[in-house]
Amino acid sequence: MTENLSQLNAQYKTNCKKILEVSPKIRYVGITNKFGRTIAGQLRIGLTPLLKKEEMRNELFVHSMIYNIRKSYETSIGETEFMFISNENVDIISFYVDELVYYMTIDKDINKNELYSVIKKTKDIATS
Repeated sequence: MTENLSQLNAQYKTNCKKILEVSPKIRYVGITNKFGRTIAGQLRIGLTPLLKKEEMRNELFVHSMIYNIRKSYETSIGETEFMFISNENVDIISFYVDELVYYMTIDKDINKNELYSVIKKTKDIATS
């Protein structure tokens, strides 16, 4: 059991690194469980985090709770494909795969036409 958990955690860390390689505009990738607890995360080398540790923990918890709440009525409106939040300093994209939330912050200057390509590529990595 512990060995399987270690292998899964290693795979999630690998996924974070692969996702960062999708675009130089991706600042951070985090994977959380359905309770918002971080399983793996990776900040692009050379960047300073925008959020403090406690703020980040709260941010990931909020995204996890949003997905948990939406699950109850997705039969009516369809499955949530992803969430996009645009902030003044950074854009945020998150999506849900196998009861895990993949959370990414992205530089504001990314070409907005690139976003769907980035989302598709990251979801492909998450589901592989």
